[in-house]
Amino acid sequence: MNRKASARLSGVLSAFEDTIKKNEETGGATASMSLAGRFARKGASQDLRQSIAKNREYAAKKKELEEANRPKITKPERTPWKSSNLALINSDLAHKIREAAADLEPAWGGIGIDVGLHVWRIEQFKVVPWPKEQHGQFHKGDSYIVLYTYRRGMAAALYFDVYIWIGSESSQDEYGTAAYKMVECDDYLGGRAVQHREVQGYESEKFQSYFDYELTYLEGGVDTGFTHVEKKTWRANLYKIKGTEKGLSMAQMELAKTSLNSGDSFILFVNPATVFVWHGIKANPDERSKANIVSEKMCTQGTSVTLEQGDDSGADAEGFWTILGTEGEIGPAEEGDELVQEFTPALFRITGDRQVLHVADAAKVHRGAASAVALHKLDRKLLDDDDVFLLDAGWEVYLWVGNGSDKDEKIAGLTKADEYLQGTPRTANLPLTIIKSGWETPDFLEFFD
Repeated sequence: MNRKASARLSGVLSAFEDTIKKNEETGGATASMSLAGRFARKGASQDLRQSIAKNREYAAKKKELEEANRPKITKPERTPWKSSNLALINSDLAHKIREAAADLEPAWGGIGIDVGLHVWRIEQFKVVPWPKEQHGQFHKGDSYIVLYTYRRGMAAALYFDVYIWIGSESSQDEYGTAAYKMVECDDYLGGRAVQHREVQGYESEKFQSYFDYELTYLEGGVDTGFTHVEKKTWRANLYKIKGTEKGLSMAQMELAKTSLNSGDSFILFVNPATVFVWHGIKANPDERSKANIVSEKMCTQGTSVTLEQGDDSGADAEGFWTILGTEGEIGPAEEGDELVQEFTPALFRITGDRQVLHVADAAKVHRGAASAVALHKLDRKLLDDDDVFLLDAGWEVYLWVGNGSDKDEKIAGLTKADEYLQGTPRTANLPLTIIKSGWETPDFLEFFD
């Protein structure tokens, strides 16, 4: 029995059942010329029901057999994003695909016209706009594209910075799609955008500034069924505040006492009228200050409650511990800073045969004191327009692409930049900026005479 015949049989059987039901409800008083009606008048309803049941059983077994013989589609394992190879996005074929597809990508409609900020999330290989009210909120399991359009001074020309933001739990497919679409976005803008890669927890100061230095990391992602946070449905969330002189990040934590530690500040958001801020005894002043500011912004229908470790057992703290619980211990202050505090910027030339040649070093710089580069800057003449260069600035890596560099050098540059970043714990999560000759950013030029 083919699929169409099976469907027809199912329809006929349903019609029979409906007719029998009507005849039984009316005691057979309704004269029906249908086949089911004739069976009913002869007292054969039971026989017909048995026939229907057998046919339905046959159809069910047939469907089960078809399903068993159908090729299985196995969902691929979620591969970590760090296994990706960015060099693939610069191949000639990929460029042709991007060029043909860029004008057709609906997400790019309206960009490149005026100043402003656009954010998109990668969802099933598609570029989906991220709600403005959620700008600055990123799911750990997702990858995003961020476009910042601006003018320099009073000039009429528009400048573009396009970013991919990679969550710590993002997959290879999401990262690869974001990287590909970032380059596609640049193509749509005429190749005038500066491209960047940002990794959760290691965002550049410039990227943080777009969101008023307040980044929020949310659990899960589009593949786990998480969508955007509902406006009118509140659930408690605990955030750890990580602050620097210029930046602030907020990492969502498990709702448990063991998530707390003595060296950080935390915010417990219950709803717009109930927000707690808890300071570890060794939390630094910047984190304390920014945690207080953010908690007040969250508490739009009241005043946030501030708790200090060691003085957090009063009536005001009752709601705090009710949600987190009292089991377990508060962790000790995190020892040291995981970020490098000083570094000597180094310039490398990448050859077509994928060699990385050291060119020169700048002066040692300290975190929060980039002006120290002025003691010894690199000679800009070192940037040969026929080559590709990599600048490791300590807290950010730049890939400079000369206009005269050939295809092999460009692909080698992307490959080696990716390999370089993955080469050491210090560089694995650093922001990466891809700059074309003639479109250098002020931050990049700060390292050169």
